[in-house]
Amino acid sequence: MPKTMLFLILLLISFVAASDAHTSLNSSFDSLGPTVQNIETKNGRKIHYIDDGNSKGIPVVFTGGLGTSVRAIRLLDFLKTMRNDLNIRMITVERNGFGQTQFNPSLDMSNYAEDVENVLNHLSINRFAVFGISGGGPYTAKIASRNKNRLLSIHMAATSPLIGQKSWCNADPGASVYRDMLAYPMQFFGFPESSTMHQIIGFQDTAFEEAARAHNLRGQSADAAPLDHEIDLYCKEGVIDTRSINADVFVYRGQADTLLKGEKKDIWANSYPNAQVIVRNYAEEGHDIQYRHLDQILLDIAGRGPDVLVCHDGAAQMISEENLAGVLKDRGKLGLCEWQN
Repeated sequence: MPKTMLFLILLLISFVAASDAHTSLNSSFDSLGPTVQNIETKNGRKIHYIDDGNSKGIPVVFTGGLGTSVRAIRLLDFLKTMRNDLNIRMITVERNGFGQTQFNPSLDMSNYAEDVENVLNHLSINRFAVFGISGGGPYTAKIASRNKNRLLSIHMAATSPLIGQKSWCNADPGASVYRDMLAYPMQFFGFPESSTMHQIIGFQDTAFEEAARAHNLRGQSADAAPLDHEIDLYCKEGVIDTRSINADVFVYRGQADTLLKGEKKDIWANSYPNAQVIVRNYAEEGHDIQYRHLDQILLDIAGRGPDVLVCHDGAAQMISEENLAGVLKDRGKLGLCEWQN
């Protein structure tokens, strides 16, 4: 064999051996997302929940929007690394009739809050924060009102204390519109083309899958009864009394969110008169701010507020509110720099 050919063969063998030596062989399986667990009530009803994060982390009870299942928490996973770095532990409990949870028309918001309390007690969690988005806001307020001495902080995004008031209930809440979309998950949980959430790879597909799971998983084939029941509960429950709560309240509002029109400037302060209320308004932004500004929400949960996260000069910085206007005027942008890429 020619020396040149022998040299090339030996070189190829050494290259393959080196490649094999650097191949990453997992020591464990990669996660496909949080596991849905369950406990039973005294009467045998199953409560489905997710507990995701360090068991020593800051416990946060997350409540997803209208008609969502327990796995709606997956829509927060695009900042899971940040969540873990901030040592935040997310707990979410599935509501009546969605996903894996059987529908029981006799249950109300108090029953759901009790389910959350049962899960927290099962996990030996005493103090916790609450984080509610959109139609999950009233449920979050209900949990808070029953556990005011256990609260670390309250975080309300793209929701309103007007939900349940007579003015809101007398208006058409659009229940029939939501009902008509149930059989079409791509309509029920579709984000408009203008939404910044399309920057997140796989976000919209995960939202589609969540809608399909919430309304079809048990073979219920987009049965509208649980959704109608949930919408009716807002008005049956009425305005939730949060006046005695003194935990810090953070509110995140898209000022172009048509679902929040009619809110007066001081509505949140009036609803939580004994709490420090910090309202973060986002000009020209809509209903997706609970995801677009999740970075700020996580920082607030972790106690980094009231400072504001800004990308300025190519770096993410925490800016005091008194200096915020100047930084934004100097081409600073709210949130992580990744939003600008």
